[in-house]
Amino acid sequence: MEEMNPMEQMCSEYEMLKERLSSQEIINDRLMRETMKSKVGSIRSTVRFSVICALFVMISTPFVFHYNPVVRASWLFVIATELLMVMCLFLDWKFNHNVQNTDLACCDLLTFSKNVRKLRSDYKEWMKWGVLLGFLWGGWLCAETLTHSAEPKAALAMVLGLSVGLVTGCFIGYRMDKRIIATCDDLISQIEG
Repeated sequence: MEEMNPMEQMCSEYEMLKERLSSQEIINDRLMRETMKSKVGSIRSTVRFSVICALFVMISTPFVFHYNPVVRASWLFVIATELLMVMCLFLDWKFNHNVQNTDLACCDLLTFSKNVRKLRSDYKEWMKWGVLLGFLWGGWLCAETLTHSAEPKAALAMVLGLSVGLVTGCFIGYRMDKRIIATCDDLISQIEG
């Protein structure tokens, strides 16, 4: 058996080390992309739940607010509520379409990171406006109920119930948006870390 000189042995070991590192990088990249895919799926399921809630509100709005004898909200209020829900659905699509439509198996991570940062920023900005719109909508609903109700005593109880529902809905929406923002933070740190 012929022995290698020290220089040839070092070159051989260097080549083996390069191959190991190369295969390790491929495995790490694949694992990172799988984790990212899972996190994007988490965002997708949160958005899906939000869309289902918006569609439920859109379907039930005329029955719950206009045809209900305790509320009897105006058609203007019903139409405004429907338009508000359409706007929410559009914004969910607008905020999410770049991140959700990315092929994570082969995407450019820098571009994906920019899209995730934009998604995070959009949700943070929307939280401010969403809470304001929610309370304006709730105030309008309470005014509609108190002025149009056929049963004034029941209207007061309804306003109390609507107020509790509004606060609960805002809290749930806030938590959902915070979950999306936290997932975006995880994705960004994973890509850039």
